[in-house]
Amino acid sequence: MIKKDRILESWIMVEHLSEGDISLKDKAILTMDDLQGQDFYSLFLHEIQKQKWNQRQKGGVVVYFDVFNFREVVAILREKYNLKPTDEDIRLGDKFSFALYFDRNLNFLPDMTFFTESAYIRYYKKVPHEAEFRKFEENLKNQLFQDFDETVRNPEKFNAAIQKELRRYGIDVENCRMQLLGNIETEATNLHSFFIDDLEKAKGIKTGNLNAYLYGNKEERRNLDSKKDSVNFHPHMFEQILQPKNYPLGRFPSNTEYALSLMQQVAVNLSIGFDNNQMRSVNGPPGTGKTTLLKDIFAQLIVQQAYDIAKLSNHFIEGTKKTIYFNHASIGEIPGYITENNIVVASSNNGAVQNIVNELPLSKEIDKSLFEELKEADYFREISNAKLSIEWLEDENGKKREELVKEFVPGEEKFWGVFSLEGGKADNMANILKNMKHIHKYLEEEYLPDQDIYKQFMKHYEGVKEIQIKTQAFADGIRAYQKCTKELERVCANYQKESGKKENELYAELQKLEEISQECRQQLEQLQTQLEEVQNKAETVRKNMESMTQCLQVYKGQRPSFFAGKKKKEEYRSRLNEITAQLVKLSDGDIEYSKQEKEINNNILSCQTKLESSTKKQEDLQRQFASWKRAKLDKISALEKRVHEYEKLRNDSEIETLDMNQEYDDLQMSNPWFDESYRVAQSQLFVMALRVRKQFLYENRKNIKAAIIVWGQQEKYLEQKPVIEAAWNWINMTIPVISSTFASFSRMCKNLKEETLGHLFIDEAGQALPQAAVGAIYRSRHVMVVGDPLQIKPVLTLDSNTLHMLGGHFGVTEKYLSASASVQTLVDAASQYGFYRKQDKCEDSWVGIPLWVHRRCQYPMFTISNMISYDGFMVQGMKKYGKTGWFDVGGTANNKYVAEQGEFLLQKLKEMSDRNPKILDKKEKDVIYVITPFSNVAYQLSRKLRKIGFTRYDGHGKPTNVGTVHTFQGKEAPIVFFVLGADHQSSGAARWAVTEANIMNVAATRAKEEFYIIGDKKLYLGLGCDVVTDTDRIIRQYKNQHPDLVDDQVHRTVLDVRAAETKMPVIDADLRRITGTVKYVGKGAKSFYAYVIGDDGKEYSITERIYSNMGPAAEVIQKGNKISFVPEEGKKKLFATEVKVDIQNGC
Repeated sequence: MIKKDRILESWIMVEHLSEGDISLKDKAILTMDDLQGQDFYSLFLHEIQKQKWNQRQKGGVVVYFDVFNFREVVAILREKYNLKPTDEDIRLGDKFSFALYFDRNLNFLPDMTFFTESAYIRYYKKVPHEAEFRKFEENLKNQLFQDFDETVRNPEKFNAAIQKELRRYGIDVENCRMQLLGNIETEATNLHSFFIDDLEKAKGIKTGNLNAYLYGNKEERRNLDSKKDSVNFHPHMFEQILQPKNYPLGRFPSNTEYALSLMQQVAVNLSIGFDNNQMRSVNGPPGTGKTTLLKDIFAQLIVQQAYDIAKLSNHFIEGTKKTIYFNHASIGEIPGYITENNIVVASSNNGAVQNIVNELPLSKEIDKSLFEELKEADYFREISNAKLSIEWLEDENGKKREELVKEFVPGEEKFWGVFSLEGGKADNMANILKNMKHIHKYLEEEYLPDQDIYKQFMKHYEGVKEIQIKTQAFADGIRAYQKCTKELERVCANYQKESGKKENELYAELQKLEEISQECRQQLEQLQTQLEEVQNKAETVRKNMESMTQCLQVYKGQRPSFFAGKKKKEEYRSRLNEITAQLVKLSDGDIEYSKQEKEINNNILSCQTKLESSTKKQEDLQRQFASWKRAKLDKISALEKRVHEYEKLRNDSEIETLDMNQEYDDLQMSNPWFDESYRVAQSQLFVMALRVRKQFLYENRKNIKAAIIVWGQQEKYLEQKPVIEAAWNWINMTIPVISSTFASFSRMCKNLKEETLGHLFIDEAGQALPQAAVGAIYRSRHVMVVGDPLQIKPVLTLDSNTLHMLGGHFGVTEKYLSASASVQTLVDAASQYGFYRKQDKCEDSWVGIPLWVHRRCQYPMFTISNMISYDGFMVQGMKKYGKTGWFDVGGTANNKYVAEQGEFLLQKLKEMSDRNPKILDKKEKDVIYVITPFSNVAYQLSRKLRKIGFTRYDGHGKPTNVGTVHTFQGKEAPIVFFVLGADHQSSGAARWAVTEANIMNVAATRAKEEFYIIGDKKLYLGLGCDVVTDTDRIIRQYKNQHPDLVDDQVHRTVLDVRAAETKMPVIDADLRRITGTVKYVGKGAKSFYAYVIGDDGKEYSITERIYSNMGPAAEVIQKGNKISFVPEEGKKKLFATEVKVDIQNGC
């Protein structure tokens, strides 16, 4: 596992390299052209005096030393680490080397000294480790502190100190700038990284969320694959998440006719407490309702807070000794279980931040049937629609007092309440405090308390809860029905299977037993015959024995007398022996027959027993089978009865149940269990929750006032962090949703420790650099990010090869440091619930909870996005057909800009604006966006289209309807033109633009109705990139199906581009000489050197050797001069040789 400090230090390095940006076009950035005789002191003091600051302003001046182009640093890194250039469209601007700060009296402010790491690399030609750079900074600050010691009101010493710094690094004053700051503590933050302090703090902080963010989820992932033919389809998981008891009780009061889609509801249910996970991500393709689901989550958190507030025994929160903020006055600490549900929204995209806070309180977003109820709840509606200000009035005694001014804007009320405000930077936080002051005044002077609201809320809460409980009981019944049906099917199937088997077994067994019985009966017949025969024979023997016995008795009576003769006596004895022998023989026969008779009787008895046993077994088997059959049939009958009862329950109800077996599109569009009446009840509960909140604020007016005081003077309470934390919680209680960009987040929360914020929601997380969110994440108890890594990636100032080198330098992987690394990708990895985009479940295909129902674009824009980015998983929520086409326009590119494409677009917009004047009407909403992958193309198009009044600008002078894709993430317009730019000479850049689907995906999904591509078809289709070939194929198929909805006709007559517009380089007689403009002149070791931007858009170096060999070099090579030169290509860079004044420029 990569060490935490290595990850953080790699991010710190990247942030250091982003520091020091300076725009030389900014009118507030002043040159030192008025410097007289190296008298810096007088120059600075004169500029300060011109500002006319009041006595309370903490104004001052900052001096930027040695301004250079960041390309120099990139070139050094490439040369030292053998890095190849890339075709990525990286914006490389100017930076300063170091900055010195002075207050309005020209006191040196050593703690604000700022030396850029880019300058360190430029000066010392190496990438330092964090400890090494920190030591260098410390030594420099000490040196500067000594140099500027005792320079106050001493112009001579002050000037000497400035000159010493110039000499230390050989800096020309022409490469220095200065800026006057009305508040030197806050106004210079744009030059520093906004994240380094939080990254440094994170090294010593341990929280579960920070650990999960850095190292991912350690538990088993839950794959929310909802396609029933997928091997990863697990309907039971959805059935558990979507049980009615897991639905929220609160809902944002938008149109109650529409329910969330299936996956939106899954995301909401998971986020409000389905499990114990504190960090999760939602992965939402364009137009899939990420903001909509956030609204419902916010509403549930507000309702939960209202419930917890209503249950308090004492609604006034008293302070304690540890929260005393003035004399004996203390600020109350809201219980942690209530503040845990506070809401903060953050994003790196300022537009996303503003979109959320501006949309939440819009009256037009509220269901008409609920608006009056919400209006009556009056969550400071007048304040939300008024122009608020604070005036300081002076009484007769000269004492000043604060006067709150509330001006009402005539017309329709735009907002329903002060529900969300933008925080972050100082001006926004001042506006929040201003709103709170007006709210406090309203609560003190106008609000009529409503103590009954707590009971009313609880009654309505229990009513909504009862609906949920009854629906859960119905769902339990449906589950029981489903279980019972499955059980019935199983039992019936088993019965059929077992019954046949048992009948066969029974028949076989009965057959076997019958055979035994038959055999026994046959044996009995035989034995009976034998018995009769033996009995007959025994009877004959016994009769013969009886006859012989009688004969013997008779014969014994004939015994000769004593005196009979010997012969007679011998005859007698002989006859007597003969009779006796016959009698003995008969007796033996009788015994034998008796024995045989007994044996036969025994055999008969045994056979009879066997026969009886066989008969009994047959009867038992038949009885057992009948009993089993009866039991099975009784069970089937009971199950059939229960199924019938459940079917009746289901058929009598109008509740839509969850059916995971329906077709994919229908499933995604579904939302089971609750109808519109429940959504109305949810919305009404949210409105009542706002009334509870308002009453709670009324009862804690003193705490609100204390919070205003404490937050406005935080420096007084730095040793009392609980006081500051309590103040923040009252601010967030008063303003339920506070948003901030990451750039301002750390400043807003600098005095809040870890896990003090409740719920952090990060919008457009795919655009945010991973290091940007660290401070926000470790300060929060719950984190949810929404975004899409398949849309725009974070904007980088370093190319992917340089990032890879830095990753190796610090020993971190591309997970943390790469062109694709973002807050979204890290939180996706930390989210237990999500989706594998690929069936092989590779790590980089895991994303957060997916949303699939798209409701923004018509066909074929939807089809393009769904095909190139989402593998067909998205479902079209609006079946409408728009217009499209690819205008095949090519030409020669100048830094990716093709003039023919610009001219074609201009003519096309003219034609369209003739038919629809709203296109050029600045009072109307944007009808058309012009989008391109490349910054120079965007710049050239914005200038060109300004000629016909198409280009619109914001307050800072930046185009709003022409730009790169990064400009338009989160926005939408009816029509989009996607200008590809590039030519065969810049095919590498073209390949970069379409190798991954992100750029085409965002461009196509900004268009609600019409999407047109302008580009060289042969060039882009020849790249062999799937993104382009799939897009072209979809447009061609759409043309076959809807020929009247495709426009791809290019009239070549409109491509008559003037030579001046092509900005092609002017070629001298030798055919190699080109023209360019001197951008920068610097002082080297022996002579001067310079950088030139050629009219071909490339940068050329004028080395010290070339410069010193020129006669009038100092006159010719001056910043801003137009020159001509012969380009030469070196191993690492391009060189300008044979430099001359550009005659055509009139020099």
